[in-house]
Amino acid sequence: MQPLTLQVRTLVAMAAALVSFSAAAHHPWLLPSQTLVDGKEGIVAIDAAATEDLFEFDNRGLSLDGLVITAPDGARVVPTAVNTTSRHRSSFELKLDQPGTYRVANLSQGVMVSYRLGGETRRFRGTAEAWEKERPEKAEDVRVIQFASRVETFVAREKPSDKPFTPTGQGLELIALDAPVDLSDGDHTRFRLLLDGQPLADAALSLLRGGNRYRYKMGELTLKSDAKGEVTVAWPEAGRYWLGVSHSTPAEATNLPPLRRLSYSATLEVRPK
Repeated sequence: MQPLTLQVRTLVAMAAALVSFSAAAHHPWLLPSQTLVDGKEGIVAIDAAATEDLFEFDNRGLSLDGLVITAPDGARVVPTAVNTTSRHRSSFELKLDQPGTYRVANLSQGVMVSYRLGGETRRFRGTAEAWEKERPEKAEDVRVIQFASRVETFVAREKPSDKPFTPTGQGLELIALDAPVDLSDGDHTRFRLLLDGQPLADAALSLLRGGNRYRYKMGELTLKSDAKGEVTVAWPEAGRYWLGVSHSTPAEATNLPPLRRLSYSATLEVRPK
């Protein structure tokens, strides 16, 4: 086997920086103050952060530039109020005007690029649009990794919706086939994992319960999607859970690192039966 070139070694290192959720030191999440609300106001507060200890504010808040909220009828919803001034968390309030389940997602995407210019290896990280605008005319041996993440949670007013959300058909998505709200320990919830709208089989998903700061072991459970991309979660006990998955799409050419790195995570709440 021939040794890797400098450009490929650099790209391998860049790809390694985008590790899977199960191995990452920090997990991104959206955490609602409650997942099922009643009453006249119907307002939910949601925190957004990436932390080492799940649902603890020990690292940094997430940018909310990619916030996308879908109402039960499929319409887009704007948060009632947004506060992103805190160092360790970002937060916003959401008014639930309709009965049923809301899908709350925070999206981010961009590119990591390795290239040679004037005999030196250089790197770029940012949006694809920014790279096309700033790309040097004499750049050589250009290698691009596209990355995209979707961080989600679900909240409902009065009672959860019966109909699953329509997939966007972009990147990794986990579509709840059963209601992802008003869960109890002992319940079973079916999900379908999609890649660009198509079922993704044999993918490993990580399930973590909050409160790992106070446990010696994280208690991570690994689940695998079947031939239809489906996976069933049997909720072992009450608590807040983080469900995550990552996927790499390899390059068409051989001996190259992945050119596309995708990740997904969701926060779900399980109450005592």
